Amino acid sequence: MRVATVADTNALDPAFSTSTPDAAISLSVYDNLVLQQHDASIRGMLAERLEPNEDLTEYIAHLRPGVTFHHGKEFNASDVVFTIQRLMDPDVGSPARAGLTSIERVEEIDPLTVRFVLNGPDAFLPDALSIYQARILPSDYEPSRFATEASGTGPFKLTEHLPGERTQMVRNEAYWDDGAPYLDAVTYFHMPEPVTRMEALRTGSVDIMMPLEPGQLRTAESGGVVVSEQASAGYINLAMRVDREPFGDIRVRRAMQALTDREFIREAANYGRGDLANDHPIPSFDPHYWPGQVQPGHDVAEARKLLSAVGYNDSLELTLHTSTVTPGIQELALAYQELARAGGVTINVVRAPEDAYWSDVWLVEPFTTVGWNGRTADQALSLVYLSDAPWNEAYYVNPDLDTLIATARGIRDQEERTEAYGRIQQTLIDDVPRIIPVFKPNFIGMTNRVRGVDAHPSNWLLLHHAWLQQ
Repeated sequence: MRVATVADTNALDPAFSTSTPDAAISLSVYDNLVLQQHDASIRGMLAERLEPNEDLTEYIAHLRPGVTFHHGKEFNASDVVFTIQRLMDPDVGSPARAGLTSIERVEEIDPLTVRFVLNGPDAFLPDALSIYQARILPSDYEPSRFATEASGTGPFKLTEHLPGERTQMVRNEAYWDDGAPYLDAVTYFHMPEPVTRMEALRTGSVDIMMPLEPGQLRTAESGGVVVSEQASAGYINLAMRVDREPFGDIRVRRAMQALTDREFIREAANYGRGDLANDHPIPSFDPHYWPGQVQPGHDVAEARKLLSAVGYNDSLELTLHTSTVTPGIQELALAYQELARAGGVTINVVRAPEDAYWSDVWLVEPFTTVGWNGRTADQALSLVYLSDAPWNEAYYVNPDLDTLIATARGIRDQEERTEAYGRIQQTLIDDVPRIIPVFKPNFIGMTNRVRGVDAHPSNWLLLHHAWLQQ
């Protein structure tokens, strides 16, 4: 199977994964304890069962016996403890730590049983253990080796990794999932331009293009490409660093919000696909969506009034950084540039190359476009909005919100939990640390030979049961 994907591979070590190809590569080489499936259900992987106690303050993981790492080590509880403790260690600096803050400790009961002791109730722990940084690593490896080597329990064994060029792997003959994988080998080609990836797919040089941009759907379908589409909680957004001027002034952020025409952006960036969003990451189909919220309106006069109060009368000039590294974010930048002009705001759009965006632009520049994969309500909030979250791209600090997020995850009653998440959603609408105008479907392009592959709600590429029709 030959896969064309973006050029930005950030880290071979799953603990530091940030990009789509990072997640795809680690998903092929490693396993999680549990993993979200295409229907959003959670499937046991290295954990056959994950059992919570009555008040959701402890979970017991019953591990799968007879599993080995690619280098021959037998998988056991020590590998789980090693992996999770490493993710939780602030000195390691994994972005996953923000999503695992409910874990007080993880301990080995016996070689095939692990206990997670929490600092409070957490209904979302299985989802947290499904994230792509939580691939289970071998405990007999020196951690520095993970940056250049990979030995997991996953369906494929890594044979070559050339960042920005290609990643090759072969079938793990000893994989625990009976009969899987079906493919003999997989190669990821890291191609830096969407048009290059599309041409490779249309000519049959590759079998899969992932991700596929909404703007390429017509080209793909007219060229005989099979398109798989999946609704998701993924979104595109404008990140404003509130620790930098002018975004430290809430009036400026609210003016930027008022300049946002969400329907216009959906047409420009998503080609009419996906749902409108209200500047927070919880979609309307999530059970934690608060139905009482009012969508921020497009109001140019209000934007001008707010900017004038700050001292900007047709004089605000901003640089907005973007790239093609995530579908739709470049179109978002250009659409917002046009919308802002009506409010007297000049936006200079600067496009960065794909292989440098996550490392040199995101979390660095004060104004960026970003694309996020879909997550549960707790993960979507914890990874981005907690004051000390490593992916807090707005550098937004709100201790009251931190408390709300920690409290909401532990509420057992669904109605009460939704009410708590409603307060969080309203806070984000009012404070506007980020502008989230639309949710985005996920697309994968394939030749008609590909079988067993579908777009995933979290934008993951699962090749465990894929094959090529001869």
